Amino acid sequence: AILEEKVYFEQIKSIRKHLKEHLTEERYEHSLSVSFTSIALAMAHGCDLREAELAGLTHDCAKFMGKKDLLSACEREHIPLLPEFIAAPQVLHGIYGATYARKHFQIENEDILSAIYYHTIGKPAMSLLEKIVYLADYIEVRRGEREELEEIRRIAFSDLDTAVYKTLQATIQYVEKKGQAMCSLSLEALQYYRDLLEKGEDVQ
Repeated sequence: AILEEKVYFEQIKSIRKHLKEHLTEERYEHSLSVSFTSIALAMAHGCDLREAELAGLTHDCAKFMGKKDLLSACEREHIPLLPEFIAAPQVLHGIYGATYARKHFQIENEDILSAIYYHTIGKPAMSLLEKIVYLADYIEVRRGEREELEEIRRIAFSDLDTAVYKTLQATIQYVEKKGQAMCSLSLEALQYYRDLLEKGEDVQ
């Protein structure tokens, strides 16, 4: 167990070093913050802490790449892209990031890779880890003080599904306001969590 702990710690240190060399200082700090927030949410909701730390730390690992590089990397790795993903370049770093994490950090855990892939888009019926990383990315301390953040931060530790729903709602409004392309998966996720919550309780 001690050896395993040591190996894991070396892996974390190595990933941090890589990210620090590739990401902007602001993005690197955000990645650390998301990893710590993911750990805290994992503690609250009974998720594997190491998986949460790894997924949180690596969620933006491909963020240093521009749209053109991300598109050619997806093509090179035969990663299928829906036309709506190409129209919404802000989601590409997650889609390619899962492959990047597998290649550069030897992460083979499919749940971690999926959490990286979907952390921007979201999807219906997310796994516990996917929900945690999706939320941690939105609520971490460097995200500032947007109106809905205080409430989402508060409920994220007691009611994941409501927090995910409110985050999807706020994200979709933000994207629409900016006039950016919207992914149908995000809209399906919003509907899924709305339906889920309406079965149990009223959510505004």
